[in-house]
Amino acid sequence: MSGDSWRVSPFNIQDGFDWPEPIEIIDSTLRKTLFTAGSLTTMDGFLRIADQLALAGVRHESLNVDWAGGRAPVERQLELLRAIGARDFGFTLNVYADTLLSDGRNPQPVGMRETAELLVDLGADTLAPGIVPAPDDDARARQLDELAELFDVAGSLGVAVTITLAQAGLRDFDELVTVANRAVELGAVRLDLMDSLSSLGPEAMKVFLGRFRQRVAPVPLTMHTHDDFGLATACTIAAATAGASPDVAVGGVSYRAGFAAMEEVVLALEVLYGVRTGIDMTRLTSLARTVAEESGVPISPLKPVVGAYAFLRHMPRDVETVLRHGPDAFPPAASCVSPHLVGAEMSWVWDSLSTDAMVVALGESLGLPVSTDEASTIRAALDREVAGIRTYPRWLTSDTAIQVFCRTLAGLRTSGIERFDAADHRRAVELLYACCGWARWADRLSVQRPFGDLDALLAAAGAELARLGDDALVDLVNKHPEIGAPTDDADLPAKFSTIEQASLRITVEHGPGLADLNDRYRARFGFTYLVAADGRTLPGIVDDIAERLGNPKDAEARVARAELGKIVDLRLRRMIALLDGA
Repeated sequence: MSGDSWRVSPFNIQDGFDWPEPIEIIDSTLRKTLFTAGSLTTMDGFLRIADQLALAGVRHESLNVDWAGGRAPVERQLELLRAIGARDFGFTLNVYADTLLSDGRNPQPVGMRETAELLVDLGADTLAPGIVPAPDDDARARQLDELAELFDVAGSLGVAVTITLAQAGLRDFDELVTVANRAVELGAVRLDLMDSLSSLGPEAMKVFLGRFRQRVAPVPLTMHTHDDFGLATACTIAAATAGASPDVAVGGVSYRAGFAAMEEVVLALEVLYGVRTGIDMTRLTSLARTVAEESGVPISPLKPVVGAYAFLRHMPRDVETVLRHGPDAFPPAASCVSPHLVGAEMSWVWDSLSTDAMVVALGESLGLPVSTDEASTIRAALDREVAGIRTYPRWLTSDTAIQVFCRTLAGLRTSGIERFDAADHRRAVELLYACCGWARWADRLSVQRPFGDLDALLAAAGAELARLGDDALVDLVNKHPEIGAPTDDADLPAKFSTIEQASLRITVEHGPGLADLNDRYRARFGFTYLVAADGRTLPGIVDDIAERLGNPKDAEARVARAELGKIVDLRLRRMIALLDGA
């Protein structure tokens, strides 16, 4: 089975399950971020996370306000409710409070109505009392009387009621069914089941929910699972196949071993099971990064879907695939899912697992084919660079690997720099002008010859480029073709642009969108959008333009100057390498 951005085995069964109708994603990211030990999230940070959740399509958010036996609620929980409830994010706000309902024997320190009124005043549109196991039959009867009273209070306040049933897998099942049915009779709009201590495996989850649904009046269910056994996603998916909507948190943030991760659950449901969740999958990566940035809790590199390694390739055949076919190629290298489906990008690094074939593929991707002997020498140079790294991660980024490749190749092809040094002034200026387009710069560099080696040329070029004034910078940047514009690569400058944009794989349908972004950029800053396109992807370019549109004009001029420097550096390297075969 496959789609435009994914391919999975046809053995994945997509029918015969008892899915909730409709399936709804219940999000707990905000409260779970607050509950994550040592997190640093500010209230402004929580608001930024909430904005991203809403943009991703979250329609149901859950919060907690606990009194924890005291006369006042936990201040940070109350502050979070106050901050989120003060704004309309477009999602329902379901709020659990431990003082909404007692166990029938031990009275709560704050009255039910007082709690309910406070929560509603702060923005709750659904109250979520938790029904805990009562110590005896008399206590259970009093507890259920309190529950009936709570529904009356909620009705008077104009809000709905859901029911939280914690530690569902460890409770007396008959008692659980009894209180659940009573809650449904009273008007509960949903039962939120929680396997709080991860007591149910995936198969047991299906059995539990099957029996529970047989004995409880029809009502929407959710299931809340933790990751103590590394099975939170599997158990949440199993629960969904048996009729309970998922309760999730971005990145699996929470206490202990974490929670069912939104990105894992959503991607699995959408791709493996063909279930529409209402979540915009292209926002999953940026959403996880927002939570990590605001909370200070890093994303593990090995985290599925959103971890740094999820779409990073270093194995030789995988790197070759990315280099030969581009980072946007489908099917993607070593993955069932295109990274763009979840808002990520494919990247590659050079580490200790290397081959000559990787060097050959890298050369071809740069428009600099190499011989067998050259490939071996360049590989050795790259491997030496890796061996010299003493800290994690022991690899070269793609940018660094390209620099080492070009530097080593230029060193091998000494005739290239020799021919440049020996060229007459006019020819040298032509070659330099192709790399930059600034006649005065090209003339100044030409008269400084001979350089003798590539490093000396690059150093002199950078020094002369630093003399470029702001007005001249604008004129020079405007000489570059717009990203996505067709080029005739008969001459060297156009050939450089063609090579540099090759990885973008721009097609006809991308033209209008890129043209609009280019037009908006030029209208905003007065010059052409410029970026060192080598190794970049089309979605990455689009994101970069959108981000840079938010820069102040002086800051963007500095960015354009830096990108120009990168382009000129790589073009000089290519020019010298190409001269070797002239």
